[in-house]
Amino acid sequence: MKTLVCFLFCFVLANTAYCQKKQLDYQYFREGKTYYAFSLFSDATNAAGALLLDFSTKSKFNKIEKITVTAGNIELKLKFKVRTDSIQSDNTEQRFYPVVFNAKDIAEKQLGCDGQITFKLDNGESYTLPFNACLIK
Repeated sequence: MKTLVCFLFCFVLANTAYCQKKQLDYQYFREGKTYYAFSLFSDATNAAGALLLDFSTKSKFNKIEKITVTAGNIELKLKFKVRTDSIQSDNTEQRFYPVVFNAKDIAEKQLGCDGQITFKLDNGESYTLPFNACLIK
């Protein structure tokens, strides 16, 4: 009986933890030694409408200067803030940059499902990946 109670408690705890963060999108590019990616998710513990984005690359940089989302002829410059989250990885070459932005900014622009997101870094490099704004709505 004790084992059953422990199992149910762990199940409920895991289910609750899973519901806190919901991954909406993950895109990456890998070719040879070049790798960059982003992961987009919502977090129930943050303010309503806030989306969390984790950008990673092997390139050396200090910050993201600009994030733009383009779909068709619409281009949107995202207003974002840097999060204080610490992202752990077993790959020491990876650099992570966690940001948060408001989902309303994307929803108001009526962006299509086939878009692109571009990250402009302070080292002058830019990285573009597919972006599906329909996943946010």
